[in-house]
Amino acid sequence: MSLYLPPLVSTIGISILNELIDAFNSISGITIQKELEGQRLAYQKELQEKQIIAQLETEYIRYLYQIKLQENNQEFQMNLEDKHQEFKTKIFEYQCKNNQKLQEFIQVADMQITRSKQEFKTWLFQQEKQLQIELCKLNLEAQYFNTLCQRETAVQMKELDNWPLKNSALQILQSNQGCNPIPIQIILVPPQINFHRFEHLDKRPNSTFSNVEENISQYLKSFLEKYYPLENKERPTKLISNTWKSNYFAGYSAVTTIFNHLKSEPTLLIESTVNGEFINIQVAYWSGGQEIFPFYKTIVFKLNYPITLHEFAIKRALNWENNIKRKLLAKGKKEQEINQRFGEGNVDNLSTYKEYKELQEEGIEIKTSYKISNEDFDNFLGLLGIYHKIISGLFTDLHYLICTNLSPKLPKLFLELEKEFLIEQNLANDLFTMVIENYIDTLRTMAKYRSELVANIAADIAINLINLSDSKLAEIMLDFSLESWLSSRYISIKKNRDKIDIVAENLLPLDQDFVDKINSYLFRSGQRELNIIESCYSRGIKNFNLKKYQQAIIDFSYVIDLKPQSIDIYYQRGLAYFELEDYLGAVNDLTQVIELDASYTQVYKSRGYAYYKLGKYQQALDDYNQAINLGWIEALEHRDIVLDVLEEIKSKRQTEKKIRLEKELSKGELFNFEVVMVNNSGKIIARSQESARQNIENLGNTIKLEMVYISGSTFTMGFPQDEKGSRDRERPQHDVSVPHFFMGKYPVTQGQWKAIASQINLKVELDLDPEPSRFKEPYKGKDRWQRPVESVNWYEAVEFCERLSRLTGKKYRLPSEAEWEYACRAGTTTPFYFGETITPELVNYDGNYTYGDGPEGVYREQTTPVGQFPPNIFGLYDMHGNVWEWCADDWHNNYVGAPIDGSAWVDSSKKDSTGSNSILRGGSWGSSPNVCRSAYRGNDYRRDNLGINFGFRVVCNSERTAL
Repeated sequence: MSLYLPPLVSTIGISILNELIDAFNSISGITIQKELEGQRLAYQKELQEKQIIAQLETEYIRYLYQIKLQENNQEFQMNLEDKHQEFKTKIFEYQCKNNQKLQEFIQVADMQITRSKQEFKTWLFQQEKQLQIELCKLNLEAQYFNTLCQRETAVQMKELDNWPLKNSALQILQSNQGCNPIPIQIILVPPQINFHRFEHLDKRPNSTFSNVEENISQYLKSFLEKYYPLENKERPTKLISNTWKSNYFAGYSAVTTIFNHLKSEPTLLIESTVNGEFINIQVAYWSGGQEIFPFYKTIVFKLNYPITLHEFAIKRALNWENNIKRKLLAKGKKEQEINQRFGEGNVDNLSTYKEYKELQEEGIEIKTSYKISNEDFDNFLGLLGIYHKIISGLFTDLHYLICTNLSPKLPKLFLELEKEFLIEQNLANDLFTMVIENYIDTLRTMAKYRSELVANIAADIAINLINLSDSKLAEIMLDFSLESWLSSRYISIKKNRDKIDIVAENLLPLDQDFVDKINSYLFRSGQRELNIIESCYSRGIKNFNLKKYQQAIIDFSYVIDLKPQSIDIYYQRGLAYFELEDYLGAVNDLTQVIELDASYTQVYKSRGYAYYKLGKYQQALDDYNQAINLGWIEALEHRDIVLDVLEEIKSKRQTEKKIRLEKELSKGELFNFEVVMVNNSGKIIARSQESARQNIENLGNTIKLEMVYISGSTFTMGFPQDEKGSRDRERPQHDVSVPHFFMGKYPVTQGQWKAIASQINLKVELDLDPEPSRFKEPYKGKDRWQRPVESVNWYEAVEFCERLSRLTGKKYRLPSEAEWEYACRAGTTTPFYFGETITPELVNYDGNYTYGDGPEGVYREQTTPVGQFPPNIFGLYDMHGNVWEWCADDWHNNYVGAPIDGSAWVDSSKKDSTGSNSILRGGSWGSSPNVCRSAYRGNDYRRDNLGINFGFRVVCNSERTAL
């Protein structure tokens, strides 16, 4: 039987989608009334700022994702700079440079990029999903706040005389007070149908027709209470029925009036109007908390209710004939009696219908009418009830889908609703198709800012559709879910390839929820299920074969995370590390394989080669031997290579050992000494045994010169302003790199001076007095020759060095100022190498004076034999006090422009000037402790001055020089 299918709009389409989304997202731009409290304005501003930040964070994530995942796309590369500039413009418009939270987010995102691609991709997807959920929550929070503000304004509005509802606006507003979430109000406006206008309508006195509004309300009420109850905290609804009081005030003007008073409340108004023989169903919707005018569209268009009633009458008549009449005939009843007693209007309807069909077969179309009964009318009201159920469920789902990301519930009910259709299955299919198309359109728009959520929601819908009699809708929704997932991953859909196959090739561990849902669908439909492990493994092998080893490592790592005991995967990843020359990574993975399966022969050879590349030849040899023991004969050749290398290394190490020994011996023999440290008051608080190396020069007549090896390094020369007693001449502080050198263990002694000065044959320029010193007496059992030489000027000290160089064949000289301070400090940064102060028990100086918290003590008024006081950690004695020590440098007022390589700062124009000054360091027996500091620079005398406390010590390089 061919039945008339009431035409309707097959899909709400983009119109619903855009207006619903705009209605929800517009809340961030609401203008709140001026009379509202300042606190609420501030709260609104804070919410708007949070929304903007979350929006920008989401866009930045998408921007980074595009850069990372489409970096090989030529078209994308061409537009990359434009995209970057576009994003920077948005940031600038918001003045994000002053927004610490957004700046911190961008900094974290940029740092994440520097990590591995695997970590970045996972972080990116998770971060985007989290941001999308957060943005939705912020929008919902702002919407709820604006709702409260609008409600406060609305309750103060004057009630209208032409208010179309029996319930006042104030009653509706007060009924929602304190509700969170605020339920969506469903207002029912029923059609005004005059059924008595039909010519053949059953008009007998006992013929009654149900109330249209009452019946539709009851259908809708039972549906909502069962599936969308007010008590539900996820999808609460509130039906407002039997309240429409105006037959003339309807349509756009009525919607406008209601919206102006109830704009704070989420509302769905379902209005049915009659136009001749047609019923149209309009829908008005607003999400609550918005200012823009609501969505208002015709959803069901030109439902021809007389023809629909006729279809129900025909179906009733055919059912009577095929069941009741046939059974009565089988019992022997006569047809005439049956028609008269039990036929009611069915006999006339059957006669009319059969006549119509006969003429139709002859090509004659005529207009027919049928007698309508209460049953037909009730069935028609049931059909209207189904329309209202589906429309209510659709918009309730869309409302909570947009607001709270809840998956639609209506698809779960399709199977039950499908059974309620009493005309043709096609009607149900078309209505369901309309619903699904609107879900898809809405989700497609939501994907702009919630792409990580859309695919999962679509998968939920597909699962709920799979048991329908027509599987087409489930297949459409599954296809959209797969398409959304691919779009969220920026994966193009290739022609002639199934989306499910493309998805299967690109799965990641973070897709587990999505995969579980898709597999639930595939299992019910008897199709092959997705497998993340298989996807990652296949992709890893493919990338490995394409020599994309870094990507292969990422994919193999996914598999290992999901299945830690995967021997083959560890082996494959180890080989990928090897190809990238990450031999340590290869060793780690191959070792894991051996721990899981010690009989895996080939892995020993592979790990042996990785050890070989790392220079761990013994480990490589062990692995090759194990491979040979397990039957891998090809490892013999590699083992022989390693043996040759080991032999060569052994020989090389012996040579290097010999060279190191010779080099160490060139530094001289070891000697031991004790080093002390003092506290701020000069008390010894620590003693330690140290050692150093020294070379000894034989100067004749048993006189020896001990030269201590000083290793090179970088140190900070000079002292800061806050050091007690420091002067501007000791600044600015600067780093100096000093090469290694040898330095006299002691200042040059009177015995050493005489041994050189007496040898006329070594003279270079000057005659030297063999005994210039003032202090010629023994000191506490030590003969005079162990006292430091004094009363020598700078030129005589230089002559001594040159004569010593001729005697030994080595280059002896005065130390540079940098070398002297570096040697004196011996790694310390305190004023003295003992600590923060000194005492006369540790240094020979004028003990009548103190430094810091140090004590007074003896003033010896003369030099003391060298080596009487503790040395520094380099093994150098008497660097503080006893005698001043000449340095090679010319005098400069500060360190501005000083050399930083440890060399002497010499002005060639002053070389032969007897009026120029040179540097004296270390203080003397007659000095206050302040001038004995490591950084102190003495400049009171010219080079030709013969001070009774002026001495020196020598340095030399280790290399010999031809003289």
